[in-house]
Amino acid sequence: MKFGVVTQGYIRKDSNVHDRVKQVVAEGQAAEHYGLDFFGVSEQHLKFPTNSTGSMEVILSCVAATTERIRFHPGAVIPALHHPLNLAERWATFDILSNGRLDFAVGRGNTPKTADAYQVPVPETHARTLESLEIIMKAWTEEEFAHDGQFFSFGPLRVNPRPLQSPHPPLSLAAVSVGAATMAGSLRMGFMGTTNNLEWDQVQARLDGYRQGWETGNTVAGATPNATINMHIPCHLAATMEKAREEVEFGIIEYTNRAMKQDILNHQRTYGSAAGMDTTGKFFDNFDGLRDLTPMCVGTPEHAAEKIVRLHDMGVDEVGLVIDYATHEQLLENIRLIGEELVPMVRSEIATRKPTGYESPRSAASQGAMP
Repeated sequence: MKFGVVTQGYIRKDSNVHDRVKQVVAEGQAAEHYGLDFFGVSEQHLKFPTNSTGSMEVILSCVAATTERIRFHPGAVIPALHHPLNLAERWATFDILSNGRLDFAVGRGNTPKTADAYQVPVPETHARTLESLEIIMKAWTEEEFAHDGQFFSFGPLRVNPRPLQSPHPPLSLAAVSVGAATMAGSLRMGFMGTTNNLEWDQVQARLDGYRQGWETGNTVAGATPNATINMHIPCHLAATMEKAREEVEFGIIEYTNRAMKQDILNHQRTYGSAAGMDTTGKFFDNFDGLRDLTPMCVGTPEHAAEKIVRLHDMGVDEVGLVIDYATHEQLLENIRLIGEELVPMVRSEIATRKPTGYESPRSAASQGAMP
């Protein structure tokens, strides 16, 4: 199992955006210092005025220039807001400058306000994401190519540079709903999920959907299969449950319910109603519900370890521990506790467990060209 930290660069009322951007870079450096496997930021545009990570490749490039080992997870690139040829160039350049440490993830986006500002119709975001991914794969794997699609058409051309990793960085699809998780499997891409306000059975439903999609799926043309399951989990560790709760409770509750409202609105704008809505769990108006019913890891390392081990037993390959809301100093302490206490604790417990007998898509695909 691999471990990383992910942030949206939340800006507290007692901070400012200039300091926060620099602090996010320092937090990425701390993730490497404390032995974590990856660091990620999310693409946020106009979504919430308290986020500062819209220029993902700029922030991650600063971290890459000052680290040597840690991998990078954009979580996730939103192709519908960009031209795919430009995305191919920018992220290939990042892969080169990071010495091949990019894990590339895309998602359709879940905020209508952002889509409206970028003048992208919400119902088109899914189709735009898939077509852009097709173009990016051509740009990364073919010497020369043309494209004639629904949104983009151009004659034969070459894109430079191409990524350092060959044939390309590992690919994942960010997915919130069961349907999107199933789609990730059907494309034989990695699954980058989030647990925000999902109860355990709802997390399981998404994992089941992903695996079912994989059974009959096909890769995007030119892509290498990737069956990695990565789940993003809200996380804040401290010496006591009370201290951890005090530092982040306000932000956890606010974000959880705000994200759910955005998912519902996005679904309504896409399909015309809330019918068939399966993307979210419950509205939680209290911390205790999230702590007791979801994978959220806010508390002591021991408390978090139990939940991470449970995710491991469900077949999750990587956990992206989402860190936000606390002060920069508290977040650095959180990262230290993750690296020095939580990760060793989980790995020690995992080492003692017997195989479940379940063959995941990743193990089933290990005979092929897995990244």
